Amino acid sequence: MARWQWALLIACSTSMMAWGVADAKDRLPAKSLTRPGLAVHAPSLRSCSGDDVLGTWNLVTFDSSYRFKKPQAPYLFPYQVFQYSPEHGAKSAHSRTPILDNSDRLFETVPLHMTYQVEQGGRVVLTTKGQEAVVEVWSCSVIGQDSRVKGDGTDLRRGDLIMTLLGSHGQALFVRHLRKSAA
Repeated sequence: MARWQWALLIACSTSMMAWGVADAKDRLPAKSLTRPGLAVHAPSLRSCSGDDVLGTWNLVTFDSSYRFKKPQAPYLFPYQVFQYSPEHGAKSAHSRTPILDNSDRLFETVPLHMTYQVEQGGRVVLTTKGQEAVVEVWSCSVIGQDSRVKGDGTDLRRGDLIMTLLGSHGQALFVRHLRKSAA
């Protein structure tokens, strides 16, 4: 694995390794979940705060040699949009085809089943609305400076989020690169 891949994986999950979290049933421990040719240096990352995650985010897709048990699972679809509201509501839409609808209008029709809380150290904890049980825990980092390498739209930009799904023993299971929606 290239140095930058280890740097991204370690930077996104090292501070969260000791905490217990929800178990992701379909995901194996992370291997190569990031794209080639991109280095993320620790000074360019910081933990997310509650204000950082607010808004609507689009998944920035990238190629990975990593394979999953269920490759047709919605969380692997190439088009994904996430919304984190000021009222701590979390919504998402996943599709195999481009999501062309305005994201605000899109989420008007999506029921609110999940809530979130951003804890110290950038942990984004998702729960089912009205219940205490934790569904997922993500380590969230904000990119502090642009890192243009390829110029294909997948480069890290200031303000992008890198979210690492953590397993029950704090291990990194899955990585998402999110960019704030323009609309």
